[in-house]
Amino acid sequence: MPPKKPEDLPQPDIKRFPHLEYTVVTLEKADLPSSSPRGVYYRYVVANTVSEVTGYRQGTKREVMSYCSTLIDDLNMRTIPKKKD
Repeated sequence: MPPKKPEDLPQPDIKRFPHLEYTVVTLEKADLPSSSPRGVYYRYVVANTVSEVTGYRQGTKREVMSYCSTLIDDLNMRTIPKKKD
């Protein structure tokens, strides 16, 4: 059986549960300890009304925002109840 495509999977019911939808709250450059690999790091916070996830990611602002978008999609798929047909 072939794997299901994302559009074939049950989708989060954001209309009924908007308070559970994650969004980017903060995205800012961050200074890490000198023992960290060189490069630019960003501190991000994604949250909904129930919980918050804080992390650090190396890369450009665009790369980190893209990562946050993927993270949010994953968190929303796991947190928000699915739509019923």
